Amino acid sequence: MIRFPASVSTVFSFFAAVCRGTAIPTSASSFDACSTGSRCLSVDTNGKVVPQPGPFVAQCTGRFPDYIVNSSHDAGAYTGPWFLLSQNYPTTPPQDSYPWLKIDFSDVDRYLYALRDYSFEGMIESDFRPERNSVRPWFHMPLMTYGPPRREPIRGLTEERSVTGPELGVKPNVTIRNFAIGFYNAPGATTIGTVWASANPNLAAARFAEGTASFKILFSNAKPEDFTDSSADPMTGAPEFTILTDKGLQTLRLLQMDVAAVDSRAPTGWVFGTFAFDKTATDAVSWKRLRPVGMSWGNDENYTPADRAAGKKLTESGLSSQIPGFALKHLGWAGRPNGPVDNPASGCLSCHGTAEFPVAAALGPFSNKCDTDAKRLFWFRNFRGDTPFGAVDPATCEQTMPAAELKSLDFSLQMKVAVQNAVQFKVTNPCAPTAPLDAEMRSAAPYSNAPRVGR
Repeated sequence: MIRFPASVSTVFSFFAAVCRGTAIPTSASSFDACSTGSRCLSVDTNGKVVPQPGPFVAQCTGRFPDYIVNSSHDAGAYTGPWFLLSQNYPTTPPQDSYPWLKIDFSDVDRYLYALRDYSFEGMIESDFRPERNSVRPWFHMPLMTYGPPRREPIRGLTEERSVTGPELGVKPNVTIRNFAIGFYNAPGATTIGTVWASANPNLAAARFAEGTASFKILFSNAKPEDFTDSSADPMTGAPEFTILTDKGLQTLRLLQMDVAAVDSRAPTGWVFGTFAFDKTATDAVSWKRLRPVGMSWGNDENYTPADRAAGKKLTESGLSSQIPGFALKHLGWAGRPNGPVDNPASGCLSCHGTAEFPVAAALGPFSNKCDTDAKRLFWFRNFRGDTPFGAVDPATCEQTMPAAELKSLDFSLQMKVAVQNAVQFKVTNPCAPTAPLDAEMRSAAPYSNAPRVGR
């Protein structure tokens, strides 16, 4: 069980029983609805229970909150179901098959489709609500219910990186907002449950076993008129979600899907891939119009934009033969696979390799201090999930000795968010007040220079 010292200097790294039914809001100007049979609590921004009416509302149907929503959010006439956190984490995963583990990395499309189709089995029919899926269980990461990117209450989406035009063909100075939700299969959820078995997270247990798979579906609030040419809207015909944000009810459209799997054949032990919606696809089920962009099983150490310009090929990443045109224009650094709304200075695998704690300011390819390829390549190393990413001096973007022991979170940025909320930001779990955060864990916070991360 990890115990942090009472005083820790900031270290710098990159990035930093289910109840069914619905209740209808009784007020048109505030949020005061929860699922029938759940506990609906009045809390402050950090989850502490306060007298009604409080600034936030928490829904509890299990040990962790399903969501904590600003009580001023207006749900309007919404009468559908509220989000339920899938949190009955197994101690031993059930038997299942993992077909991608038998597919060679060189067959990028086949590998990625195997992951996509595995993820979609039962989920499309259950409207991506795991409590309704009878094919296989899927689970969510707990404690992603705090801060500006907190889960919204209808679908459980959290806010991701926004895009400002002209990126992705969006009109100059127009910003579109993007939201996503991630799911872990039973092997992955077994690790989550072990880490969070007590109020003091056991970070040494953050090791995902082979068979672990996760996927994330990402939506955008972009409208056709937000693009320089409305005919270039890449989401025509895409599936839609309705969510509740600070802007009220919003309709979002599917843009991207990310997948990840533990695969011992990979130099890093992981494979990360991404899909983009293809409006030209003709699949009868619109969810299946997602087409592969590519995947990475290693970081292609030492590969730079100069290598790409010289015609050298990536050897630990592969692009799909079916990549949609707009996504092909938005690859990662030196052409590495990357999703349409992800930062092009990074890459799928590189980004997730930074999952460690303590977490600090986002630097690396996003910092003007990291102004040479030699410095940027620090973010494109191959290491296994039991090895922390490391520390970087923010003034020079040079590797430095960490000021505290770093704990790897095995490429899980969502675990990174949960741990940061629990330790750095000293949040309260309103659903389990008899198991408050450990006092010693509280004394480890705050890492004042580390902004919230959200994935």
